[in-house]
Amino acid sequence: MSQTEGAEDAESVGAADADLTAAARRAAGEGVVAEMLGKDFLAANMKAMQAGEGAVAGMGRLALEHVFGDIWTRPGLTRRDRSLITLGVLMAQGHQTEIGNHVMAGRANGLSPEEIMEAVLHTVPYIGYPAAGQAMATATRVLGAA
Repeated sequence: MSQTEGAEDAESVGAADADLTAAARRAAGEGVVAEMLGKDFLAANMKAMQAGEGAVAGMGRLALEHVFGDIWTRPGLTRRDRSLITLGVLMAQGHQTEIGNHVMAGRANGLSPEEIMEAVLHTVPYIGYPAAGQAMATATRVLGAA
């Protein structure tokens, strides 16, 4: 899927539409995760998390419905653009596991390894050397394993 197709699909599918059911939003979110991170990641990390009852299952459902079903399917930005924004926010917050996940997603969304590393370097004056250094180590590890 091209980056513009992702934005066009969001408009035609309308997953961000408030009238869609939670199940439809969850299904849209599952599609986004599968496209960005693969079906194995979806099964191991998202579907398994949402199975059952309780807070963990609720968080899994919310992630699929809200984050990926509502936010990542909105029109106006390509998935590539969303990946850059998400990486920057995660770097600033120091969430290394999620940085790793979104480095993989960024690659699937059209970011080159060089662009990802340049994005990390760009954060240095805004988030500081320690946080950027940790993000650089995570990105380097994930890109080296890809």
